[in-house]
Amino acid sequence: MKPNSVDEQSGMLKILDAGLINSFNQTVTRLDHYSPKSIFSKEGSESAFFGTQNELLPDSLTIKYFSVEENKFYQLNAKLPLEKIHNSLEDKEFETDLKIEIQSGGKISLKIEQPESEKSGSKLILSFQAKEITGTLKMLVDGGRLNEEDYDLSLLRRVSDYSDIITQKYVWKIKIEIEGSEKILESLAYTFERESIGPENASLENALLRNIPESAAVEWGNEQHYHSFCTFDGQEILDAFKDLDKIKSNEPAVITFKIFKNAFPKVQISKADKMIKLKNINPTTPIKMSYIKCPIE
Repeated sequence: MKPNSVDEQSGMLKILDAGLINSFNQTVTRLDHYSPKSIFSKEGSESAFFGTQNELLPDSLTIKYFSVEENKFYQLNAKLPLEKIHNSLEDKEFETDLKIEIQSGGKISLKIEQPESEKSGSKLILSFQAKEITGTLKMLVDGGRLNEEDYDLSLLRRVSDYSDIITQKYVWKIKIEIEGSEKILESLAYTFERESIGPENASLENALLRNIPESAAVEWGNEQHYHSFCTFDGQEILDAFKDLDKIKSNEPAVITFKIFKNAFPKVQISKADKMIKLKNINPTTPIKMSYIKCPIE
């Protein structure tokens, strides 16, 4: 199951529920336990997937999802045309893949593929129109936190804030200030979808168009190395970026990370002459890094 879009942002979906139903033996196949729930249209991204079944083809499809860019919830409950599916198979002995492609506006396409067939390729079976439904922020974030340290997205005010914090990008960089003459060894950040921001592509100290960071970490020190970490309040940092974006200036937003050896780090964001203090929702003093030396034989 994958968005059918050439644009990464407009093709981002949050799958809330999905099932393939077989009425004959009264079975429902849900998304696999390891399937991603947030899926993207960008090339190389994962699709949501159901587990492999050695049973009868499903005769019904149910799906409920949230289009992040559209800021809309959709639901589809539909009967599948089993006769048409069977007639479209090149060889009924071959493994058959059902593909569900989701487009903007609630349009959904059902296709089949038989990878073992010489005429392998997608065949369109039927197109559906999902119904727009009323949704809540709770539907989006229930069970969504991987760790207690992560920001709880249920604290956001609106569903639109959820969309914005996931998709909106701003030009920003990080400025690191360390007490004393300690060296900065590495800095990185994570989005609210827990994707890494740098340093693979570019240092966070360079101003680039990026997603809003959920957290930032710095490894620093000379002989002894330390790790300092900050988790942002989602609503606060979202509002701060929106506020600073109103300033008519070509300057980037600057997140200043002030690190102290025996105290909590302090964080602020600024642009031009405006500065906004940011909370660190899980403050800790610097963590001393330890390394195990392996003997050379």
